[in-house]
This record gives sequence, C-alpha cells and structure tokens, in this order.
Amino acid sequence: MKLKKSIVSESVKRALLEDGYKSDLSLKAKNINPKNIFKASLISRENGILSGSLWFEESFKQIDKKAKIKWSVTEGEAFKKDNKIAEINASSQSILSGERTALNFLQMMSGISTKTNKYSKLLKNSNIELLDTRKTLPGLRYEQKYSTFVGGAKNHRFGLFDAIMLKDNHLKAFGGINKIKNIKFLKKGDFLEIEIEKLSQIKAALKSKPDILLLDNLNLSEIKKAISLIDNKCLIEVSGIKKPEDIKKYKDLPIHYISLGDLTKNIESIDFSLNIS
Repeated sequence: MKLKKSIVSESVKRALLEDGYKSDLSLKAKNINPKNIFKASLISRENGILSGSLWFEESFKQIDKKAKIKWSVTEGEAFKKDNKIAEINASSQSILSGERTALNFLQMMSGISTKTNKYSKLLKNSNIELLDTRKTLPGLRYEQKYSTFVGGAKNHRFGLFDAIMLKDNHLKAFGGINKIKNIKFLKKGDFLEIEIEKLSQIKAALKSKPDILLLDNLNLSEIKKAISLIDNKCLIEVSGIKKPEDIKKYKDLPIHYISLGDLTKNIESIDFSLNIS
C-alpha cells in the first residue's frame, strides 16, 4: 500500500481541529510560555508492532513546524514493553496540545498492526494471504487499512469503487444468483467477487465467471466440499473465522485468501506514554 502524505496531513488536521488545539485552555496559564522548547520521550507500555509514526509526527509538526522526532524504532518494527520508541523536541504548545491526537493515531494503528501480525504468523509457510475488509471506523479507513498492511496483510478493495463484490443483499436485489450473468454493468475485464453462503449457490455463481468466490461462514466440511465443486475455476476466499487459533484448521487447504473483519473492527490499542523530561 502506497503511503499518501496528503491523506495523512488532512487526517491529522481534522483530528487536531476536533480536539480544539487552537483553543487549549491550559496554555492560557501565565507561567507557561507556549514557545518554550521541551523534550519528551515516547515509551511503550506493552509489546507490539509500530505503526502510524508519520501521523504521530504530523500531529506535532502541524502545530510547530520546527518540531523534531527521533525514532529508536522504525515503522513496522517490533518493540518490547518499556522500550523508548522516540524522542520529541518541540514547543510546549506542540507537545501539550498535540500529544493526545498523536497518541490516538499511534495507539490505534499499532494495535491493528500488532493483531494483524499475530494472524499473519499463523499463515506462515502457507500459500494463503490474509485480507482486511471494509469493516472500519468511519473516516479512518485509510489509517486502518494502512495498519493491516504494515502488520502483514494484503489490502482487499478499498471501497465500493475499485471492485465489484456481490454479497447476499445484492443477490436478493438482483433477483437471485442465477441472474448475475445478465447484469448489464458487468463488462469484460471487470473484477467480480461473489459471496457464497450455501453450497447450492456455487454452480450458478461459476456461470458468471467470477474472479473470486467468497465462502462466508461455511464450516470446515462445507469448505472442503466447496473447493471440490469450484475445481480451480476461480480463486477462493474464506471469511467468518472467529478466533486466531481457528486459522490453523484452514492453513493446509488449497484456498487463496482468508479475510478477517476482526483486524479493524475489534481494535485492541497498544498503550504508550509520552513523558516530558
């Protein structure tokens, strides 16, 4: 996934404005000079994978252009509890008004990358790729999908605009799975993925020559039967896995992808603290 700095800048700007950094009441105290330069250390409070460092930096630099951040851990690198992750030199205004926004991004994104990395390791030495989904927090999809990428997953479609994916409600709206091949918006070369909830749908779905069939919430026995019915006519994606340990059951199957909404839907943030020296 290519990192777009313009998106990072806009996301941070929106978050800082949401927090009201220009109206920070604590900086009205007479004994605080907002322009004084402070040094602060970023410390990890648990093990994890670092993600979101550019958002962290931008949160301070949008307030103080001269802010400097020296990283001891690089993006995508593992760290341990109580590691010094970075050192910040910036104005008191930048540190005091920007720290919450900076930490919010870093904690969320590192949490997603850490969880994704745990799942990715379970698929090590297999031919199956881990995919993220569109089950993301509104307004934070770019950050969340970037984080799964850093953690070792492959990005599924970003939105409704970059691939055709027909799920259960689409099939009902179009009059059933047998009608897909007659849909006028399908053109030669269009990427098409169809969701399968029952084995009886596979034969009809294959007539539309999909690129991928998504086997949603089928049990292991049903997935094995589906693989036989599909017979290498398209790629296979499996979803509906609830626990990390369940991935091991699918590791040796001839499927291509496992997609997990859990990566971005159930966020377990990584705890960091920012301490002024």
